Amino acid sequence: MKAIDVIVSGRVQAVGFRAFTRRNAVMLGVRGYVENLDDGRVHAVLEGDDYQVEKLLEIIRQGPRVSQVRDVRVKPASKTGYGGFDVR
Repeated sequence: MKAIDVIVSGRVQAVGFRAFTRRNAVMLGVRGYVENLDDGRVHAVLEGDDYQVEKLLEIIRQGPRVSQVRDVRVKPASKTGYGGFDVR
């Protein structure tokens, strides 16, 4: 089980980024949440097995077509046992 905290910057709000992240998280079986930050970035907590989390991180680095991901910051997070994946 792996848990990471992710901050994504660039053109990542008002482009469907949270829905894109949730859709891929559910498909991969990753748990956690994604939310917009007041400064225009997106924050996510991802929890799952190593492959699931790394695959979703790879997808997030690309983002949806209309987005422009400029930077992705990743740090370890505490495992909390989320039951699903939420958009906040």
